Amino acid sequence: MKKRTLINIILIVSALAIAFIIGRDFVVNRQGKQLENPYELDLKQFAQVNPEEILYAETKAIQLNINEAYALSIFSDTMYVVADSTLLLVNQEGQILKSFQLSVPATAIAVNQSIWLALKNRIINLNKDGDVLKEWADLGPRSVLTSLAVDDQSVFAADAGNRVVYQFSKLGELKQKLGERDEQKGLEGFTVPSPYFDVALSEDGFLWAVNPGTHSLINFNVDGSLRTYWSKSSANTAGFSGCCNPAHMCIATQDKFITSEKGIVRVKVYDQHGEYQGVVAAPDQFDEYSLAPDVCVDNQGRIVLLDFNRKQIRFFEAKNKEL
Repeated sequence: MKKRTLINIILIVSALAIAFIIGRDFVVNRQGKQLENPYELDLKQFAQVNPEEILYAETKAIQLNINEAYALSIFSDTMYVVADSTLLLVNQEGQILKSFQLSVPATAIAVNQSIWLALKNRIINLNKDGDVLKEWADLGPRSVLTSLAVDDQSVFAADAGNRVVYQFSKLGELKQKLGERDEQKGLEGFTVPSPYFDVALSEDGFLWAVNPGTHSLINFNVDGSLRTYWSKSSANTAGFSGCCNPAHMCIATQDKFITSEKGIVRVKVYDQHGEYQGVVAAPDQFDEYSLAPDVCVDNQGRIVLLDFNRKQIRFFEAKNKEL
C-alpha cells in the first residue's frame, strides 16, 4: 500500500511540473515572446555575400507551365527538362519544341546523340523522337539514381541508394563500379546521407563525382582508382556546409566547376583545382526555403539553372566576359 501511495505522489508531482511548464510557455508566447534555444544555429550571417564576389548577373528566366521539375540537361541549343511525367524539349526562347510522356517521372537526364534517362532504379535510352531504344535491367530496390553523365563509350550513373557510381557500356553492360571503399585504389567510399549525388565528365573525359557527406569532389582514373580530389568544408561563402553539399554540380570550359548548395542556397564557381572564384547566384536571389537548383552550362557559356521552386529556367551571364 505504501508503495502505491508513493507512486501516486510521484505522478501528481510530475503532472504539476508539466502543467507549470505548459502554462509558462503559453503565457510567454501569448505575450509575443519566444523562448530562446541556446543551441540553435543561426545561418543568417553565412547567407550574406559580399557584392564584389558576385561575378554573374541574371539575364533571362523562362517560366515553365508544370507542377514539378526534376532535372535539366542541355545539348547543342536545346534544353531537355524532366518535369512531372514528361520530357520537354525547350528552345532558347522558351518554346516547347517537343513533349514526350514517360511511364514514371525521371530522376536524372543526360543527352548526346540520344537521350538517357534514369527512372529511380533503371536507365532507358530514347532517340530524339522520344522512341525507347533500350531499357536496361532494374538495379534493385535499394537503388536511387540521381545523376547521369555520358561520353562516346560509356554511361555513368550515380546511385545514392547504393553509394556507388556505375560505369556502363552504351549497350548496358556493367564495366565497373566506381567509388567503393578500396585502400589499394586510394578510395574511402562515398558518404551519401540523402539523395544528392552528382557526377560530370571533364573536358579531357575523366569522371568527377561529388562526395556530398564530406563536401568534396573526387576525380577517377580510367581504372577507377583515385586521380585527385578537392574539398571545401566551411559555412562561409567559399565552402560547403550541411549534411550533403554540393547538391548539384557541372563542369564548364577550362574545367571550371559550377556548384549549387542546399540549406544556404547559392550557386558558385571554382577553378579546375577547386579554388573558389566567386558567386553566380546569392541566397537572396532564391525564394525562402528553396531547393538547390540543377545547374548546366549552355553553348554560349551561360550558366543555366533549373529553379525547382519557381519552376523556371534561369540564365546567368558573366559580368566580365573574360570569365
